[in-house]
Amino acid sequence: DGKTTTSSIMTFGYNPKIGKWSPFHGALYAVVESVCKAVAIGGKYDSIRLTLQEYFEKLGDNPTKWGKPFAALLGAYYAQNRLGIPAIGGKDSMSGTFKDIDVPPTLVSFAVDTVDAEYVVSQEFKKTNSQVVMLSTDRLENDVVDFEMLKKNLDKVTELIHNKQVLSTYALGFGGIGEAISKMAFGNGLGVELNSELSAMDAFAPAFGDLVAEVAADKLDKLTVDYKIIG
Repeated sequence: DGKTTTSSIMTFGYNPKIGKWSPFHGALYAVVESVCKAVAIGGKYDSIRLTLQEYFEKLGDNPTKWGKPFAALLGAYYAQNRLGIPAIGGKDSMSGTFKDIDVPPTLVSFAVDTVDAEYVVSQEFKKTNSQVVMLSTDRLENDVVDFEMLKKNLDKVTELIHNKQVLSTYALGFGGIGEAISKMAFGNGLGVELNSELSAMDAFAPAFGDLVAEVAADKLDKLTVDYKIIG
């Protein structure tokens, strides 16, 4: 006979093109993507717990093949260590080979959290004449995300959501701003006008760690965060 407003969030992250280029970066950005998605919905990054699904080719006695899951685990661990969150479950398989065909190095990150349903935010644009803003995260050497900046941005998104200052949110991924604003526009059939300096090439560049938010025009001056208006 009880009543609860506690809801569960579960998101995922992984891109095979990154995993094929570098298993380390593939796993690192899988964790980053899943965590950013969970925060964009309403979660809090430091209370997230992860479960990892790994799938690799048959390893045999080939040291190069063994290096792929090892590099992926290092990438996932690096991201977890910098974010201060653990993986508490997972599954691995080293059987992804059929004749001469191998699966790409695969480590999928699932991020799980709980949040009061009152603070859950969906992706679709909610009203006309809103401002679309982006919180960007820098890349450091070796194309690794700046985790200190990322944590500050994630904390700020959580604050904005809990203060009811955002109408919709989206964690950017492999398709960049172009993918994000397209999907945000589909839900309620609301179009968006992008700033002219965003070229088509920039719009669809991968942008893991960046977040987009829809903010009502009359609340824009209350945002205490570094942001860029993109449309």
